[in-house]
Amino acid sequence: MKKILLSAALGLAFAMSTQAAPLDAPPPYAGDVAAQGETAPQPARRLEPKAPDAGMSIAPTEEDMERAREARERGDRAPRNNDKRTKIEAVRDPNNHVTEYVVTPGSTKIPYRIENQADRPIDTTPGKNPSGTLGTPKLIEFGW
Repeated sequence: MKKILLSAALGLAFAMSTQAAPLDAPPPYAGDVAAQGETAPQPARRLEPKAPDAGMSIAPTEEDMERAREARERGDRAPRNNDKRTKIEAVRDPNNHVTEYVVTPGSTKIPYRIENQADRPIDTTPGKNPSGTLGTPKLIEFGW
């Protein structure tokens, strides 16, 4: 009973507070009010505006094309570097089963190995991959 009376009293107080303060007239329109304050002074030195395309073009100019033609005629070509690709190699045993994969990232050239565990039962212990047949990547190998 107390909860009902308390909620009714709070509701009545809220309703009375909304009705107590009627809405005022809307604020004046900004165009109706005289401007107050002064404008900022002009800068002492004015910079010339840049053209929108000045220095932004990446297209080769005629000078660039002429230099490229001369270099091609002389045989001065920069060798193409396609070694930035990631290489994945499969290591096989004598029975032609894949035993491990050696992955060499193109960016670092540091290879790491992933063991193929297809012939073993799937390990469902915590921290293992219960649905895959590849082992944990061996990123660091110590040789003694």
